[in-house]
Amino acid sequence: MIPQSFIDDLLRRVDIVDLVGQHVSLKKAGSNFSGLCPFHNEKSPSFSVSPAKQFYHCFGCGAHGTAIGFLIEHLGLSFPQAVEELARRQGLEVPQQQEASESSKADRKTQADLRSRLEARMREAARFYQRRLKDSPQAIDYLRNRGITGESAARYHLGYAPPGWQSLQAVFADYQDNELVQAGLVIATEAQTDADSSQVMQPAPPVAHPQETTARRYDRFRSRIMFPILGMRGEVIGFGARTLGDDTPKYLNSPETPIFTKGGGLYGLFEARKAIREAGEIWVVEGYMDVVVLAQYGIGHVVATLGTATTADHLRILSRQTSRIVVMFDGDTAGQKAAARALEVMLPFASPRLQVRFAFLPSDHDPDSFVRQFGRESLLQLVENAPPLSRFVLDRAVAGQSLDFAEGRAAATAEAKRLLALMADSPLKAQVAQDAARQFQTDLQALGVVSARQSGFQPRRPQPSVAAGARSSALAQGSLRRQAERMLQILIQVPKAYQSVVEHDHFPLAREQFAQDHLQLLDWIGSHRHSPSQAGLYEAAQREDPQSGLVLLFQRLSLPDPALEAIFQADNQEAGKGNVGYELDRAIRVLAVRSMQKRATDLAAKPELRPEDLAALRQLQSEIQELKAILRGSDESSIM
Repeated sequence: MIPQSFIDDLLRRVDIVDLVGQHVSLKKAGSNFSGLCPFHNEKSPSFSVSPAKQFYHCFGCGAHGTAIGFLIEHLGLSFPQAVEELARRQGLEVPQQQEASESSKADRKTQADLRSRLEARMREAARFYQRRLKDSPQAIDYLRNRGITGESAARYHLGYAPPGWQSLQAVFADYQDNELVQAGLVIATEAQTDADSSQVMQPAPPVAHPQETTARRYDRFRSRIMFPILGMRGEVIGFGARTLGDDTPKYLNSPETPIFTKGGGLYGLFEARKAIREAGEIWVVEGYMDVVVLAQYGIGHVVATLGTATTADHLRILSRQTSRIVVMFDGDTAGQKAAARALEVMLPFASPRLQVRFAFLPSDHDPDSFVRQFGRESLLQLVENAPPLSRFVLDRAVAGQSLDFAEGRAAATAEAKRLLALMADSPLKAQVAQDAARQFQTDLQALGVVSARQSGFQPRRPQPSVAAGARSSALAQGSLRRQAERMLQILIQVPKAYQSVVEHDHFPLAREQFAQDHLQLLDWIGSHRHSPSQAGLYEAAQREDPQSGLVLLFQRLSLPDPALEAIFQADNQEAGKGNVGYELDRAIRVLAVRSMQKRATDLAAKPELRPEDLAALRQLQSEIQELKAILRGSDESSIM
């Protein structure tokens, strides 16, 4: 785990205006900078960057965060990757808590240096392949016949690996360098390395001089169209290579390397970032050519898995980019089987916040051929009509069964139960289960889902005689919730104020009025109160479960509130009406009054009051009046 102290120090060093300004055209606007939001399509600037807070916020789409958050959202990096990237820009090394030894630090530095060198070699190879594409009429004709324009070839950095056994010697003077093998660019046979044993066997070049090791090495990619696979920083991490003829395999990918993991890679993701933000969704296809051709037809929010089935790693990467995913398959039997496998991978991620649809093409088409034959609008319509995950779960449960017979319904119920067990408990799972129960003429218990009634939870309904009182109570509770949330809003912005809050004389009484979700967030803020600013607190939230109630509440309450903005900009933050200290003190006292009123009401409701009860009641009433006097002039009517 990365120490919070390092993250705090890193955020203090970074100039967020400089970082964001590398990706967004910013102009001075008062004390802040503004520009067009990079996260949604807009014509008037609503994106603001605050150098004082080291924070960005879009008043149009609600995107907000710190320098680290910007790298996560804009480049799609994971939290550790974003920290490492920002640290690299500052010339810092990311430390880890609970270091085993100095040797582990050295090992990590060695690995980081190796990754940097491998990236440099991949970049040089990609440039070489691009240059050679222009020299190959055969490769150019192939791309033209597939409908690829020169503009698309340049955008996706397409290249060509010439047929020579050791063409890369023109790029790398030291062709014997073992890092060329580690990068997956060169294959070394027999005793030199067994790293390539998992790859498809290829004939070794003739060995004229058995004693010379040069003759035992050869380029991995030969006579192929080259598709560079870019990482989230735009660095070349691998290649997909398509043969021009009938060689097998038709597509050849880079092997697993220190910088490339096939099961977690997505072709075209770096190039598709802007289109994904504008479309609000990602399409996932199978082929490199599908990505390039669809982009030519104005559908740029498309990525491809690298010849593998959709994996959990893919889902984690995709869900960081958008909440809407369309997975595209052939409509034949093989496509249905692939979709069924993908469904089981996706079910643990299914939630109301992540919408997944399954689009099936005619059996004799892939996205490339379909859009060229039928056009862009036809493909968009096909996707528009694609069934959502909830529908596809039921379709898979019914597959091969007849619901006209008890046997078919029983088999469908059993399969639906198995699929539902893969889903986390959520309103979406409950809805799918209810739909399955209706369609298969069964009940939730048979589907392995516990209903609210079975779990013992019963929603309470007010009796008609007390309905008016219940409405009044609900209004009061709403007001109290707003007071609690106002406190939390302030503490998120000024976490250093947490200590003064919990040490307030009336805070124990105020705490009694916090809902459970508010208490959880309050205690979480307390556990991170040493963060110097909202920025540090925000980065701590990045390491929590993004689907958790705590993070969702934090994200909502961390949005800029115009009503509080003047408070945060006040010069005097210690005393005086209209500043942070005053607002927190007022909220604590309002909540404390409500707690004391409740205690007084409970005490007065006793069937028989003893002398000590009467004394306690008088004391409570006196304290309530004192607090009311302090609060006089503020709006407290909702709890009086």
